[in-house]
Amino acid sequence: MEKSRFLIGGVLVALMLFAPYVGLTQPSSDEFNKLLQEIEALKAGQKALSNDLQEIKRLLSSRGPDRSPIRDINTTLNVAEAFAKGDQKAPLTLVDFTDYQ
Repeated sequence: MEKSRFLIGGVLVALMLFAPYVGLTQPSSDEFNKLLQEIEALKAGQKALSNDLQEIKRLLSSRGPDRSPIRDINTTLNVAEAFAKGDQKAPLTLVDFTDYQ
């Protein structure tokens, strides 16, 4: 009985001493270098995305709050010969265009 307790205790101590070394192996230098390269590539991609975002923000802020996105569109619509209801000299003209196909 005394021998079995001593044997079990010795096995447990041996397992506790040797088990951490088996479970905590470090990656090889090739694997480690590959991981470092992947991390650097991810950082470079993140930096490029950040730069693109800053450029977009700069372009949008240069427009100013009073500038409409459609301000630069110059469109002329001639409805002089079109059918009209109501007074021809009305201050507001509503043009309804429908294309039936």
